[in-house]
Amino acid sequence: MAETPPPRVDRMSNDRDRPRPFVAGTAAAALVLVFAATWFVLDRTERRPRWAVVEAPGTAVIGRAFEVRVALDGSVEATKIVCTLHRANSERRGWGYLASSGPARPAAGGGTYSFAFTVPPKAETAYVFALVYLSPTGEWREGTRAVATELIPVGEDLAGPGRRPLERVAIRHYPTARRAAAAKAAGERVEARRAVRPPSAWAHPVLALLLLATAFFALRAGRRDPAGHLEAPGERTIWLLFAAVLAVSAAVEISGLADDLTSIGRRWAQEGRVYEYRRPVQKTVMAAVAAASAGLFFLFIRATRRPGSHRGLWWAGIGLAEYVAVSFAGALSFHAVDVFRGMSWHGVSLFDALRGAGAATVLLAAYLSARRKSGHS
Repeated sequence: MAETPPPRVDRMSNDRDRPRPFVAGTAAAALVLVFAATWFVLDRTERRPRWAVVEAPGTAVIGRAFEVRVALDGSVEATKIVCTLHRANSERRGWGYLASSGPARPAAGGGTYSFAFTVPPKAETAYVFALVYLSPTGEWREGTRAVATELIPVGEDLAGPGRRPLERVAIRHYPTARRAAAAKAAGERVEARRAVRPPSAWAHPVLALLLLATAFFALRAGRRDPAGHLEAPGERTIWLLFAAVLAVSAAVEISGLADDLTSIGRRWAQEGRVYEYRRPVQKTVMAAVAAASAGLFFLFIRATRRPGSHRGLWWAGIGLAEYVAVSFAGALSFHAVDVFRGMSWHGVSLFDALRGAGAATVLLAAYLSARRKSGHS
């Protein structure tokens, strides 16, 4: 009697579901590439002065010496350099002049220049900052480039009578006299291009209603199947989790909590003297979010190719991830994102439109899934 051969195993199906080293390596390389590309783009769009490096003590002491060291990039043309010291109050406002380091000095690219000050006792001096500018004549009105350092707190003399160590400080572009005059003549504020336009008054309420409607259909999609059909493990839990996230997001939209948290975080960073160093953290987080979004998209493509995959659930996940990622990027308030938030088309913010597209994707996926579960064709 002939022996019955064992059932043939579909190796093609198993191999397709089994992660392959080459595929996994390619996906990992793609995520690293997305991270690096996002970082590079954000770094290129950052308006950071690159023609000077400034060093100063970590704190300033009233009545004591305060040194500022400036190293110029090799691309700087022959000119004159000037450095002055200014102050700000405890609210980081109320700027005022403090002291000069002397007359303008000849300068050229590649040179390093040291400026010595004595911090004078003036009222409302909680911070000091140095203003460095280049001018062919040494006069402010003829200035070609200018930078201001971060605000350096005024504190007690903890270093003793010796020379105080210098550390690199963050700098930002400062408008020269010519640039300020040109901006004023054009009827614009200085640095107006960096200002974020306020969002449309109706954007948050509309998004909140959209998110609440989506949460309702996600709840319906997450209920037990009325016909008693067997459901995939965890499907109901995921829909209910999506509904909870959507409801919380709607509350955040209507309450303005995101803006409040951003303001609190900015104030804490300023008080901890890390606000000026926020950009590397912002770029890292945004690049990580972009890489994570790409990874989720890869998983989406892989999952939807499987037989019997629940595409509605995956589409809902993609839309929710897009809404959360874009909203989170907006809360980080990086310069390039701020510029995008200021863009609009016929009064509609492109930033809010992108968030709305993510929410609408979840709404459509949840509606179709709930309709299918109700037995409609």
